Amino acid sequence: MRRAPEETPEGFGREVLGPIVAEFCLRLWALTSLLERPDDAALLFCARGGLRMQLAYERFLAATGLPSSVHLTPLMVSRVAAIRPAIQRGLDDGLDTLVPAAASALSYEFGQASVADVFAAVTGVRPVSPDPRWQRRFTPEELTALLRHPDEVTGAATLAGQARLFTRHLHEVLGARRTAVLVDTGLFGTTQDLLAAALPELDVGSVLIARSFRPGGTAPQARTVGLSVEAVDYSPLRPRTALLRYWHYVEWLFEPDLPSVRTFTLDGGRVRSDLEVDGWADRVPPTPGTVFAGVVDHLDALPRGPAERIVTEAAQAWRRYHRAVVWPRREDAEVLSVGTRSHDFGRDVTWEQPAGTSVVAALNGDPMWREGQLARTGSPLRLPLLAALQGAYSARHVTRGLARRRRRGA
Repeated sequence: MRRAPEETPEGFGREVLGPIVAEFCLRLWALTSLLERPDDAALLFCARGGLRMQLAYERFLAATGLPSSVHLTPLMVSRVAAIRPAIQRGLDDGLDTLVPAAASALSYEFGQASVADVFAAVTGVRPVSPDPRWQRRFTPEELTALLRHPDEVTGAATLAGQARLFTRHLHEVLGARRTAVLVDTGLFGTTQDLLAAALPELDVGSVLIARSFRPGGTAPQARTVGLSVEAVDYSPLRPRTALLRYWHYVEWLFEPDLPSVRTFTLDGGRVRSDLEVDGWADRVPPTPGTVFAGVVDHLDALPRGPAERIVTEAAQAWRRYHRAVVWPRREDAEVLSVGTRSHDFGRDVTWEQPAGTSVVAALNGDPMWREGQLARTGSPLRLPLLAALQGAYSARHVTRGLARRRRRGA
């Protein structure tokens, strides 16, 4: 039997994700058109995913004929690159702890780790002193104190040097502009929080595909917005929040086969990141037959003046995406498979797509996409089990909503 168009990766990209990305691009264009001083602003597309987001946005503008009054440029950044100037700012200011944005980000990412592990992640250097405090559980105060340890000048100097190089790179891509609008996939706006804390002389905002809120994080920033989705968690009543059920897929879609940014060097008078390997720009365009190739094909085919068509197609695409993620069939599970994903943030830890195909294996552990694992089993219990998962998510959504109401009323 002939497969439906969306049952191939490229077809799914063209038929389902293409309209969703087109809607994001239209909303991004509309947002930039409202800037009071577009000549003083730049859209900084954050590596890695932002590199393909910039390609998609430029193809959208070329197809539709919509003008851009804002400078577009890639920014070589990652959370570990962004946190260094935020940490350094606290050290330079003589604080006894990290600035709140850095403390919140590291506490979320490394809540159970030792101070030594966090030190190595943010500096790239393992601590050398025998001080027993290194093996304690991470706290912002302990990390700050040990960054000033007389035996750890190498790690502290490495952090300071990398913070300076990244800050120089940011100013290079901004030029004389002072409004930086970060464009990235999502979810928490961590990079925006860190850069705003580290560089108060700049006006830093962030535009994401999806925005959620980090548990235990700092107060939500008005300078960060999710253009496609903005939600605390998945809601059965909002099809587009299905993005939050399988967030790894969105990140994977936009990330080219390039390393995450970790370090910078000076190369011929300009700052160069370790992402910028030989021929790196050639890896950003899509490979034929892939999901992203289908997305770009859809964008290239958009007509002039497409706003009404984009809105209509996006509404239909979100319903189809919700069905594929929340109620997947085996073919959906294969098309939306992403393999291995990295935790990043200076670490080499990864999420793995489980190799097992049993229902028990799918329900146990912490798979990236439990629904897809269930669909891959081919079990006749697929629909009842997916319904049970949907019921669990619905109950969690209601419970969390009631808890938020109680906190507001307290």
